[in-house]
Amino acid sequence: MNELVSLYKQLGFVDFYNLIQSNRKLNETEFIQSDRLLLGLDFVNVIPSSLIECNDGDIRIDVPVWFGDIEKAKNKIIVFGLEPRDTNSSFNIERINNMVYATPFGVDRWNEQSTIMRKPQNKYFRVFNDLVNNESNFVLFSDVVKDYSVSSKLNENRKNDEIARKHFFEKATGSLDFLKEEIDTIQPTLIITLGFDSYNFIKSNFKNQKVIKLRHPANGGERLALERLNSLFKI
Repeated sequence: MNELVSLYKQLGFVDFYNLIQSNRKLNETEFIQSDRLLLGLDFVNVIPSSLIECNDGDIRIDVPVWFGDIEKAKNKIIVFGLEPRDTNSSFNIERINNMVYATPFGVDRWNEQSTIMRKPQNKYFRVFNDLVNNESNFVLFSDVVKDYSVSSKLNENRKNDEIARKHFFEKATGSLDFLKEEIDTIQPTLIITLGFDSYNFIKSNFKNQKVIKLRHPANGGERLALERLNSLFKI
């Protein structure tokens, strides 16, 4: 676990994991309440930041998070998305200079009582809830590309997304060494990818890994994704 955390600290955050736990304790109706989140880490209470908004020129980074005990788990699973997005400031956890940190898929806000508009993060919550709370599983949520360039200009989010998608394979190739270290450290029994691009990249670069493609819950695929997981794990 220490090796994994040391790897992720290369992303430049300071109190990220402490902030997640502090938020959970301060507000049980807004933040995830699973005790399996970030299992194995010691924490100190820190004062959460006020709302963090991304500005033009910021880099939005999703820091991987996990559920379960990596040492005791029968199944070690990595769930890879494509890359972060700047969708809602409520998901932002920490700012260090021009770098803004959040969790993949809004994991820390997986709570049906959340007041985030439309609760998009809970699509993933409903799909993965049984998987992450199974004591046989260690499940890590990550992205193939960890960072996303932000513009605060009006109506620029769609353009930013188009640029990110256009350069996905280029950026993914540039971060391949980091991905290899991430996968080598975890030694997963299964890699789950959301979407075609993440599947194609992981499958072509990690030929010795068992990789499956899951329908992306955010693109109208919540039911199909859940059915696929239930079939795979016979939940």
